[in-house]
Amino acid sequence: MINTRPFAAVTLALLLAACDNPTADHLGDAETAYTNQNYFAARDAAQAALRDNPEDAKALELMARTQVAMGQGGDALLTLDRLGNSGQGPSDETMLRAEALLQAGEPDKAVALVANDQSAEAWRLRALAAGQDGDEAQMLADFAKGREAEGDKYKLIVAEASWYLSQDDADAARPLVALAQKEAPERIETLLVTARLAQLDDDNELASRAYMGILEITPLDRPALLGAIFALGSLDRIDLLRPLVARGIEAYPNDVEFIYLDARVKAEDGDWEAVRDELQKHESGLAGYPEARALYGEALRRLGQNELARAQLAPVYRQTPDNAEVARSYAEVLLATGDKAEARRVIEPLANGPESTPEDRALLARTR
Repeated sequence: MINTRPFAAVTLALLLAACDNPTADHLGDAETAYTNQNYFAARDAAQAALRDNPEDAKALELMARTQVAMGQGGDALLTLDRLGNSGQGPSDETMLRAEALLQAGEPDKAVALVANDQSAEAWRLRALAAGQDGDEAQMLADFAKGREAEGDKYKLIVAEASWYLSQDDADAARPLVALAQKEAPERIETLLVTARLAQLDDDNELASRAYMGILEITPLDRPALLGAIFALGSLDRIDLLRPLVARGIEAYPNDVEFIYLDARVKAEDGDWEAVRDELQKHESGLAGYPEARALYGEALRRLGQNELARAQLAPVYRQTPDNAEVARSYAEVLLATGDKAEARRVIEPLANGPESTPEDRALLARTR
């Protein structure tokens, strides 16, 4: 059963309560959360520990590790600098710093740090650096060397699988995902590559279970929230994705992805005024998001604001002329604004095409 409690508010409430409790074990909470891969909770608890003692080396180390795990390389570098000043850096500080540099977009500096290291982890970082530089051949060669090197290969396997998945190469990713599943089936990284592979295989049932597994560990993970919503939407499980959209919009209120998804849920309910109002509040951020802009135009059309709808839908149609939903909506607006000839030009290819619907043909007839 999906928990619909407002996780962001709960996390903040727990953190504030802990701040008022002089006996709270912030460091212990951070260690536990980090071990469990709940990086949001680990970050909050580490911040609380550092408020108690800004020079606490263990808290700084946990903060740096958490920031790297969350992809916040620039912040991690600042934390590692503070940790270095304490003279109590961890044994793998070089690796941590190299990964943070990669995340901060400085691959050359990252590679220089691990120049003398031949471990699997060092080869993973070299491969990621080569990928950032656009050198695919070098990246794949580095991954191959890493698989033959000494040391833990789990993160390298996941990184290589992720690259193949980003290329939609399910066959190349499949054996690597299987290795990750064998080595660490419950880790977030394994669940993520499992979900992504399942989506390439059009197995949205498996994908949704894997994404939900991630959310059981770290409820505010953005990629997992979006992935689960997409998979559940493909299964037409609107009942299950609703609370995930609500969770996402609460945790990321200015994120256009969640703004759009929240508006889509309102559209599903037929509440077009709410759709318009929500997207109108964020109109300046919709320019680069055609799906959201198209939905905004459709809401305006449904509410009889046809000239405004036309202004929204015209550029979206030009950008995505093969999108049937956009073409239908735009044709309706063109008819409503008296432009029958343009409406016919827009809807005719769809109405005469192999996937036309009775509604498309009826819409074409209205343009004559």
